[in-house]
Amino acid sequence: MPTLHAEVTYLELAGTTFRFEARLSGLTDFLHAEQTLFENSILHQTDSEEPVDDYIQSEPVEVSVPLERAIVFRNKRNKRTFICRFPFEGDWTEESFTGELNLNHITPTGRPLPMGYFDAFFAIVQGKTILHEAPFGDTRSLIPIAYRVDTKHSNALILLEYELVVQYSQYSNSLGFHSLKKGESKRLVQVIDRYKKWKKNMKKRAFKFRRFTFKAIYNVTKWTQSIQENKVILASDSRSDISGNFAYILDEVERRNLNLDVKTFFKPNLQSRRDWRDKFALPYHLATAKTILVDDFYPMIYPLNIRKGSDLVQVWHAVGAFKTFGYSRLGKPGGPSANSLSHRNYTKAIVSSHNVARHYAEGFGLREDQVIATGIPRTDMFFDQPFIEEAKARIYEEYPIFKQKKVIMFAPTFRGNGAKSAYYDFDQLDLDALYEALHEEYVFVLKLHPFIRRRMEIPEVYADFFLDLTDHREINELLFVSDILITDYSSTCFEFSLLNRPMLFFAYDLEDYISKRDFYYDFEEFVPGPIVKTSEELIERIKNQDFEMHNVKAFAEYFFEHQDGKSSARFVDQILLGEKK
Repeated sequence: MPTLHAEVTYLELAGTTFRFEARLSGLTDFLHAEQTLFENSILHQTDSEEPVDDYIQSEPVEVSVPLERAIVFRNKRNKRTFICRFPFEGDWTEESFTGELNLNHITPTGRPLPMGYFDAFFAIVQGKTILHEAPFGDTRSLIPIAYRVDTKHSNALILLEYELVVQYSQYSNSLGFHSLKKGESKRLVQVIDRYKKWKKNMKKRAFKFRRFTFKAIYNVTKWTQSIQENKVILASDSRSDISGNFAYILDEVERRNLNLDVKTFFKPNLQSRRDWRDKFALPYHLATAKTILVDDFYPMIYPLNIRKGSDLVQVWHAVGAFKTFGYSRLGKPGGPSANSLSHRNYTKAIVSSHNVARHYAEGFGLREDQVIATGIPRTDMFFDQPFIEEAKARIYEEYPIFKQKKVIMFAPTFRGNGAKSAYYDFDQLDLDALYEALHEEYVFVLKLHPFIRRRMEIPEVYADFFLDLTDHREINELLFVSDILITDYSSTCFEFSLLNRPMLFFAYDLEDYISKRDFYYDFEEFVPGPIVKTSEELIERIKNQDFEMHNVKAFAEYFFEHQDGKSSARFVDQILLGEKK
């Protein structure tokens, strides 16, 4: 193969103009050697050639891509390459190469060289393919030792500014172009950022105004209206209908035909907008209600000074006491500040056992005597055999495979500091190994925390083994048909212990989780089942039926003071009717 050589006879750098003259020796031999591959058919067509009949032609004629001379700029670190083309004029085998470049317009989008170090080469190109290239050689006698010039690109959307240093590169025996960023002003981005900042400030102002109005309506109502002794408010920012503890409390109220005026104020999540009528009705009803029940974080209530004679009761969505929450997390990542108003104005909270009352008192900033061990209303379902059978029949009808194989329920909690940063590391699960070892006897059901938005991608070949039922509303119904629970730091283990069935704790990041979140108890002594950290350990425990079942019953007895299915009744008696235990 002939070799292409460059002999530079003239170089000029004037501002951002780069002029050059060179002879590309070996070009003729190179082109003739490759002529059959690269010949331009348009240039060589003669008048004597017969035209092609387009009508009978079966395949389109391939148009040859012409050969072009070029200056190539290449970054040797990231291999980024820019080609500045110079089409052949006249005799396409001419060895002289004369040209001019504007250093402000090197890239295909007409911009200067981006930040980085680029070597320049003469080249022969065809389309995007560089066929052959040659260095500039030693040009120190033709240009200054180091030539500096400012390059820039400007339009309505962006302003880019660089300092370009041009000098001989001994490493590549060619010209080196070192582009240094001086400034970058993304004008459209700045406009958008200013708009976003303005919008954010307007949202803050609107929120402050809404909060001021909310408090004003509450306070005016509190001063002008008396408490309605039979009014009960059910409020939640994490559900759109009556379910969970609220459903069991309301069922008990209706079963007894109690003369209570129950108002509900629900939103599916914190981000959704409240109905405009509720924004005015809610503070009025809060100010006139005898009892206000919330089951989760409820920010609109926390700035209020709850009036004397009213009760604001937290009927928390979780059971037992596991990982720290609320003011138990002061000073920890994602924990509240010492000045936070969140959870500060509850008058009472309920728990499943006196054994955990002190932890809820700490988490909610209450006295321990304000935390009442009524039991958790929704756990009554675990002692209602007709309900369990009806729920199982409904699940089996929807998922017939649950009757054919044993069910493994995988219900981990999220990682991260809250809803916005929540995730789970699915790479910790070896799907291939789990499928190969367990698919003949089991199905593997995923019930992820609702904060986790990115779901696990289940390969099609495993679709009959891995089932994602995260969108199924009530996890307790799924627990009824589950033979084994795999969890980590989720409170699901408390409810499942009432079924006296085996559990595994897949805590692959235990040390890290303890340092960031921590627990009320020593995790390794506390959990009622084996701790595993790999898929291999998980499979081994399941295959060997090694679940340490002797711990489950004692665990349930410690965290459930009442195992009689009457927690809803106790709640109504002690919280709504104010009866002493």
